[in-house]
Amino acid sequence: MSDLTRKTFFLFLFSFFSLWSFSQKSELDSLQQELSLYVKRDSVRVGLLIQAVSTMTYSNPSEAFPYVEEAIAISSEIQWKKGEALGLRQKGNLHYVLADNLNALDAYQKALGLSQTIQDKQLTSSLLSNIGNIHADLKEYDKALENYRAFLTASQSLGNVPNEIRALSNMAIVYNDIGNFKEGISYLEKALALAQQEKNDLFVAAITNNLGLAYKNLEQYPRALEHYQDAAILAQKIGNKYIEASALNSIGKVNVLLEKYDLARENGEKALLLSKEIEAVEWQADSWKVLSTVYEQEGRTAEALDAYKEHIQLRDSVLNEEKKSELTRKEMEFQMERQEAEANEEIKRQQLVKNGYLIGAILLGLISVIGYFLYKRRRDALEKKKVAEFKAKVAETELKALRSQMNPHFIFNSLNSISDFISKNDTEQANEYLVKFAKLTRSILENSEKKWITLEEDLELIKLYIQLESLRLRDEFKYDIKVDKDIEMDNTLVPPLILQPFIENSIWHGIAKKENGGQINIEIKKEGEMILCIVEDNGAGRSKNMPANNQKSSLGVKITGNRLDIINQAKNTMSSIKMIDKPEGLRVELKLPLELQF
Repeated sequence: MSDLTRKTFFLFLFSFFSLWSFSQKSELDSLQQELSLYVKRDSVRVGLLIQAVSTMTYSNPSEAFPYVEEAIAISSEIQWKKGEALGLRQKGNLHYVLADNLNALDAYQKALGLSQTIQDKQLTSSLLSNIGNIHADLKEYDKALENYRAFLTASQSLGNVPNEIRALSNMAIVYNDIGNFKEGISYLEKALALAQQEKNDLFVAAITNNLGLAYKNLEQYPRALEHYQDAAILAQKIGNKYIEASALNSIGKVNVLLEKYDLARENGEKALLLSKEIEAVEWQADSWKVLSTVYEQEGRTAEALDAYKEHIQLRDSVLNEEKKSELTRKEMEFQMERQEAEANEEIKRQQLVKNGYLIGAILLGLISVIGYFLYKRRRDALEKKKVAEFKAKVAETELKALRSQMNPHFIFNSLNSISDFISKNDTEQANEYLVKFAKLTRSILENSEKKWITLEEDLELIKLYIQLESLRLRDEFKYDIKVDKDIEMDNTLVPPLILQPFIENSIWHGIAKKENGGQINIEIKKEGEMILCIVEDNGAGRSKNMPANNQKSSLGVKITGNRLDIINQAKNTMSSIKMIDKPEGLRVELKLPLELQF
């Protein structure tokens, strides 16, 4: 990736930690030997265990857990709070490296409580940074900034300049994430001045690259280029290929914006070589995107298409991981909210029980009132749980709906069709197909976060989809779209591409099986407070070509059914799907609530 985030900033540091761990392998062997000889359960053994965990954190975190658990247990037995706090911090580090943020946050918070009890300012400072990182990952920016500010204050009071640089950089990246680029630049410049003062070239290169990103977001492209170039030169000097590849990709992107395509191609090719060398998939996707744009501007159509294919393939693998990460993040948020609600409920319950023991013998009526409030709180907690589960279902259904709309078969079949047109020198058809495919892809991605779009926008997407499939089938079918004149297309809202799975089934499981082509009719009617959407074809029908166990068709219908269940629950309506077999073809009737924009 070319746009640095807080995590990639520390990824650069991670490469050095990895080398450090590798160089410390002999130290780990020595520690393990000492542990086998020194079996007394005291602070000395705890120190050896924590040192061993520290050397394993970035090289073999999964196997380090037994060591850290033993260190925590011994510290608790001998009532050594600092040892227990150090063990919990190392346990949090292990969970964080393994991307288990929820357990990492729990360990860090327990360690923070102990460090504050024993008034260990250095340990408290580092834990504030760790907790800030977790909140930033969860996009809880206010909490992240609160912890980073506390980390900065503690670092300044202790005179720890490297930690002060880290705090300023993390605060800057949070401000950039929320779009406050001027504030982000201010903190980055403070961090850069300190890094230069410390002569820490790694920090200087990473911070300079982040400054380039901030100026790019402000559309100050000359200043952005200046910082990216400085970062690339310094990264090459210190041998950090991660920062160098990121900076070169960014230089290529800015030059594309400035229409300096020779420079864009030069930097894109350099970035691609480096990204392949360090196996950075997302940065490779960025490089191919830059090169595709350059080749297209230079009239090298075939090379542009090949580059775009590479970009799509790599980008899709990254997007899938990001969607999984996003879903995991949402699930973690729901779990944290539920745990917080349960913890608050337990505190209140204990207080009520205590009060009940004090006055229960005298005020029997008050006990009844307390019982009612307990029931009410329990009911509210269950409601919160249901809401959390409903949100999780919404997130999962939205993700599946996006995957069904942007399935790899459709993407690669479309790209192969474009390639086929090019190989046959049918440039006009290839250009027409590519323009429509790009427009459809962009629209689907833009609408992926929207729950409702106007009927006019949705029908435009459906037309694009049908036209693409028609081009692939060499115009072997016709279609017709009719909308009731009582429906205001620009004011009526529908879920994005809700009809697409049924249209796809009509084309590939109905009409494509016929020798003489066919006809698809789409009709939108108003029925009281509902909209009736009809998809009808004269294909082969379900009896011959769509058996009940057809997994792909069933999956599309199931996802649409889940989307309707969510709409019914949220809007208290009776949306439904009805599939009617005809002598020739299939008729699908989909009912949706009449939702108006204004």
